[in-house]
Amino acid sequence: MVAAASAAGAQGPTPAVSWYPARPTQGSLIRLAVTWPEISGLDGTLAGERLHFERDSTGAFHAVGAVPVDADSSVTGNLWTDGGPDSARIAVPIAARRSRSESLRLGREYTEPPDSALAARIAAERREIGQAFARAHDGPRLWSLWFSPPRRAPITSDFGTRRVLNGATRSRHLGLDYDGNVGEPVRATNRGVVLLVGDFFYNGKCVYISHGAGLMTAYLHMSAVQVSVGDTVVRGQAIGAVGATGRVTGPHLHWSVHYGGITVDPMSLLSLRPLPSFDAEAPDDPRIW
Repeated sequence: MVAAASAAGAQGPTPAVSWYPARPTQGSLIRLAVTWPEISGLDGTLAGERLHFERDSTGAFHAVGAVPVDADSSVTGNLWTDGGPDSARIAVPIAARRSRSESLRLGREYTEPPDSALAARIAAERREIGQAFARAHDGPRLWSLWFSPPRRAPITSDFGTRRVLNGATRSRHLGLDYDGNVGEPVRATNRGVVLLVGDFFYNGKCVYISHGAGLMTAYLHMSAVQVSVGDTVVRGQAIGAVGATGRVTGPHLHWSVHYGGITVDPMSLLSLRPLPSFDAEAPDDPRIW
């Protein structure tokens, strides 16, 4: 853990701020802890996204935050007390992400500039996704157990991999790809509410789930969807099936994790140390698989 904070305009005691990991990687989630005597509530932001603090039995405040994949050497945040004038500014040092490249061959319809009709469709789909991201902070944390992977299967493409499509570097892979055959189950990684179900040009048949307190997960390229917008799902519930819809080279599941508008490595969600309020809760139940 690392502690670093500079108080700005504080009238009373200054806060002690720590985070884990000590030096988070570009495109990852982190856990923050704040001890600030004599305050009753805490709000803040990190990298421009709202933080959702919860207080533990010792009086310390805890929240999950996100580091953008294109962050420089540090990300900054701001903290302020509930109903008071005190505030603090923090700077979290960031480690560079090491990533590899992979070459893929796709049909020209996925690499050539789209015509006007297709461009309009893609723009409309991006707006829908953006509107879902905008709602990520609307509600409190909905889960009571930590996150599980959407499939028990080999990962075929890591987060951050640079994609060389038909010989030209065009994108960075912002998710995890899980191997699978068409029709095999895809499961919700935690409790949440389905915000968006689509059949999109790039993403194929997809589901976006809000888990509250800023966190969302997305499941792409499915062959079938088994949930509807507004459904509450639980961890391990089948929400669809592996497919090859959208821009793909073969059947697989693309799983992505988002904190507000920041896309992060799903492995950082699976490996992030739980908040103290989770410590006494039930461990992962392998029987759901």
